[in-house]
Amino acid sequence: MISEDERKSMLRAHSIGPRMLGYLEEIGVERLADLKGADPLQIAMRIDIAGGRMNSLGVAALRNLIELANTKA
Repeated sequence: MISEDERKSMLRAHSIGPRMLGYLEEIGVERLADLKGADPLQIAMRIDIAGGRMNSLGVAALRNLIELANTKA
């Protein structure tokens, strides 16, 4: 489960909302650090396989979240 502090950090990324955070929880992502260096298409594929839902806007939102993870110390 994503902690409240992590949730607040993740929601700072453009286009990331509660629904996307729910998808990330479904595939085991609980911290912004879990996304450092990740490929948004691979994350999208994991989400799609887990629940059958992801489109190009979702991939773009994941890209934004991963960029945030990569810039965070």
